[in-house]
Amino acid sequence: MAKFIYPTDTTRVTSGFRGSRPDHHGIDLAESGYHPIYAAASGRVSRSYISSSYGECIMIVHTIDGVTWETVYAHMRSGSRTVKEGDYVTQGQTIGVMGNTGDSSGQHLHFELHKGSWNINKSNAVNPLDYLGKGDGGGTTDPSDKPLQPKGLGIATSKYPEGWGINLYSGPGKDAWFTGHVINTKMPYLIIDAAWYGGNENMLCLGWEAWAKEEHFEVQWFHAYSKYPAGYGINTHHYQAKIIQYQV
Repeated sequence: MAKFIYPTDTTRVTSGFRGSRPDHHGIDLAESGYHPIYAAASGRVSRSYISSSYGECIMIVHTIDGVTWETVYAHMRSGSRTVKEGDYVTQGQTIGVMGNTGDSSGQHLHFELHKGSWNINKSNAVNPLDYLGKGDGGGTTDPSDKPLQPKGLGIATSKYPEGWGINLYSGPGKDAWFTGHVINTKMPYLIIDAAWYGGNENMLCLGWEAWAKEEHFEVQWFHAYSKYPAGYGINTHHYQAKIIQYQV
């Protein structure tokens, strides 16, 4: 496994590290459509916030072989961040969705890699392409180092016309509060978690403090298939319906 995997399912670079843009301290990975963003390596979330320049942004600190690194994931889709400051994430975990927020002109992921901590001058920035998909001794990208599908339960798309709002809540329970945010687009969202209460009370988690009622969405569920021949049993377990936001 590489130290750092590609942070999304496209490797198409539309803007490289510095070069003709000395103030561009990362790379841009761009593709139209729905593209989850993954943690390039395991580590602790140092920031999860909205910036005027980075837009919806997550930063993660990693300690690998005694060396500190920090990765930056910027311009993510509004409301798609699934982790908050202090959370521990594992390599390949979905942390958001590619978007176009902040100082951005078209959907893409701006990704930075810093050998050392991030700072305002980006003095520790290195070219991510020298590290992504490569092991200790360098070498070419191993296709197995890139997640092949979103890590979640399914995809949810609003049933309603563009512009119609769906309220988002802080959690799935009755003590949750309206966050002040809504989903008012037909774009698909990755379902991170779910809480089953029955009837029209089932809730879907679409991000950090972004729970919404299932009844408002068209849902395409991911499926799991047994590894074993027909007739082999797999035990199932019953749990109470109270589910918290997915965290590692």
